[in-house]
Amino acid sequence: MPLLRALVVLACLTIGLPFAHAQDGAPDIPAVDAAAWGPYARLLERSWQLGEGYRVTWEWLSPGQELREQWINPHDGKVVQTNVIRPGDTPGRLQLTSSLLGMNLKWQGRVASADEVVWAREGMVKLPYRLRFADDGQVLYEGVKLKDELVTDVKYMHVMKPMALDAAAPAVVAVAMTADAPLGTTDAPVTAAGVEAPASPTTFAQADAPLQTPMLASEQIITGLGPLSAFAGQTFTWCTPSQVGGKNCYIRFIETGDGLQICFFPADFSTSCEFTYAAMPSDKKPGELKLTNVTSRKGEYYVSTGARWKESGQVLEFTTRKKYYESLLTEAIKLTMAPHTGWVSNADFWVARDGTLRWRSYGWTAGMLGGKSDAYDTTYELKPVTPALVQEYSTIYASWKVQGDYQRQIDAQRRREEEAQREANFAAFMGGLNAVATTVQQDMAEVDRANQRVADARRAMEEAQAREQARQQAEQAEQLRARQQAQQSALAQQQTNAQVAEQARQQAAREAEQRRVAQQQVADQARRKQKEEAERKRQAAAQKLAEDQARQRQQQEWQQSLLQARNSLRLRADICLGGSGRYYVIGPKTSVKGCATVHYEARCTGTPQGAGVQGTQHNYIGGSCMGVGDAIAIPGSPLSCPVEQVIVRVTDVTGCQ
Repeated sequence: MPLLRALVVLACLTIGLPFAHAQDGAPDIPAVDAAAWGPYARLLERSWQLGEGYRVTWEWLSPGQELREQWINPHDGKVVQTNVIRPGDTPGRLQLTSSLLGMNLKWQGRVASADEVVWAREGMVKLPYRLRFADDGQVLYEGVKLKDELVTDVKYMHVMKPMALDAAAPAVVAVAMTADAPLGTTDAPVTAAGVEAPASPTTFAQADAPLQTPMLASEQIITGLGPLSAFAGQTFTWCTPSQVGGKNCYIRFIETGDGLQICFFPADFSTSCEFTYAAMPSDKKPGELKLTNVTSRKGEYYVSTGARWKESGQVLEFTTRKKYYESLLTEAIKLTMAPHTGWVSNADFWVARDGTLRWRSYGWTAGMLGGKSDAYDTTYELKPVTPALVQEYSTIYASWKVQGDYQRQIDAQRRREEEAQREANFAAFMGGLNAVATTVQQDMAEVDRANQRVADARRAMEEAQAREQARQQAEQAEQLRARQQAQQSALAQQQTNAQVAEQARQQAAREAEQRRVAQQQVADQARRKQKEEAERKRQAAAQKLAEDQARQRQQQEWQQSLLQARNSLRLRADICLGGSGRYYVIGPKTSVKGCATVHYEARCTGTPQGAGVQGTQHNYIGGSCMGVGDAIAIPGSPLSCPVEQVIVRVTDVTGCQ
């Protein structure tokens, strides 16, 4: 302890000495032009805390020419990003060059006023944001939407709080000395004087404070359940009767040699753990535990989990972290793709002053700029599980299971009815198809009969032509005999008559041939028209059949896509920044081609299905707080429960007609 105090005093002296002489050697810095530099004129030469995340500083590299902006991790004091701001080509314009990803990314800034500057990145992905002084004097860092360089909407907002000039340096020392402590620890911080500060009064309520037993020696290793050993082998519950269904209501504490297990399982009193914490004493330092197993029956994976005895060995703590981004190299992706970088979930177990066993469950979501959101903190009194309580909770759990099975039977019956309806529709379609085929066959028979009538007419015409030809031949023979009888009386007249007769015969033959050709043309034209009419009817019938089949397939595919979307679409509830605390529906796009309307029910855990808030989103394209879908506010929100306890169920997906 004396060595720690000496280090703290030495650090304070090291930081304070240059500051003591700063006024003697301070250079003359010209006045800052607010019209050129906007709000930066009032942000210079001090540190600002961005929400609960990064610390930001601005200082001159070259007064009036180059301004350095640094983003500092408040936990370890390391600079994670450096930006350099310079005047632009025209008055009222600024240019920012970022060290992010080592790519020298550039942003163009517009000084809207002495209190506001708006930035947008060069390139396709703009990532616009605004830095401004609000009317109440607060400094706001806002993610915005722009149109023609004007702000049209605010997507998220963080308040930047000024840090005291004389407290900034000691704060770094305090953070550095507790950098190895896990996130969410309740250990008291060390002040510059080396005296432990009192713990926050909000850590535990007085009734929930741990039962103070004799403090363990610093080198003593806690084995088994330690202060909780009296509860080894016992089973407790944190649930009320209304919470039994669907939750791991029972907690069993188990000692395994020097190790421990905490088993969570449902109220059916099965022996199989749904979730288990298992740990052994660490051989590195007292109070620390080595996790041997943190799994669930569902196979969930956790990035990192730690365990320890805290509060002088009286409180057993488990800390679970899940990170979505592993390094600062993915900062640009983090800013554009997600509003958070992961989450932290803690579980504490201890014996309260009144001798009862307590369980505290608390955690938060890590914001994209280091802040916290969606925080929760609940402490439960663990009640021993008695035979009477087992009987009561088993009955409630069985009833919950029966209701679930009944609902599944209803769903199965509905699916069978829908399948029967589809089969009936298909049978009706096939009946219509058979009727069309019968009509086509009848039309083809009529074409065959028409062709037969044409053939009969052609045979009758040929027979008439043959009779006419025979008649003509007989007449010619008679004329020949008459000419032969008259030859002797007048050869000249006979020759003349013969010529006249020949001409008459030729003329008659030509006329007969013309009549035959004309009749043949009429018959051919009639036959051709009949064939063309029959072919047109056949093609029309075939086209109608194909169109009917196509429409039927399209209708079936559309209905199938709606059904698939209803069965596969998963929604949840969340709170969007700038949403005035209302709950919004969050979910992906559907696979439906075309306009779809999503009907949903939002209800709190424990509210019967069907008794929740009913909502409808016309022309659903996805639900999001980030502008990649619709902002779908749940009617009547916020509901009577926290947003993480809201269940959003898709009740139907229909077309937009």
